[in-house]
Amino acid sequence: MTAQPPPQADVLVPEQDAPGTEAALVETLTALGLTVRVKAVPVRRSLELLILVTLPLHAFLGGLGSRLADDVYRKLREAVRRTPAPRPVALQDTDTGVRVLLTRDLDAQAYHQLQALDLTLVRGTLRYDTVERSWRLAEDAEETG
Repeated sequence: MTAQPPPQADVLVPEQDAPGTEAALVETLTALGLTVRVKAVPVRRSLELLILVTLPLHAFLGGLGSRLADDVYRKLREAVRRTPAPRPVALQDTDTGVRVLLTRDLDAQAYHQLQALDLTLVRGTLRYDTVERSWRLAEDAEETG
């Protein structure tokens, strides 16, 4: 039986960012078993305020056992906190296009809730609503926030 190659993640960073802006994310994703490629991209409206990580998100988040998941989310949270403020990090599923926006202020509860979500039922971009303390579609969060 042939071993499958590790899943791949692309980290897209606006080209005007200082080199190494993405280093914490690359280090964390690599430590979590992903093969990581970094690409500097021209600034577009959709990338202006974020670092975009494309990966098989559903498999990445859904394939974690609870004990391993706690460690993964802790490392991911630390990596996001080390990115330039106030820029969010967006995780985007390579198959469905679903995005999850991770901001520096997310607490452990937000990451635990993310682990429990069934992303196969989601279409669009998820953002954590700090008032409601739940993940919501970005469009819905903007309407109420």
